[in-house]
Amino acid sequence: MSNATNALQGTAPSLELGMVICKHCQQLMYTIPTNGVKKIYGVCGQEGCLETVEASEGED
Repeated sequence: MSNATNALQGTAPSLELGMVICKHCQQLMYTIPTNGVKKIYGVCGQEGCLETVEASEGED
């Protein structure tokens, strides 16, 4: 859908202002559509990051 069509229908284009960031390596994993800038932290699938999570779970 074009921006002109969105303007005629009164809807805003979907902006992907949300970011999902790995809390261990700080890599941007993906973006998500949000109404404002948002940072969400998760864990990516890299081996080093997964090992860090497993090690911290064993300490609890």
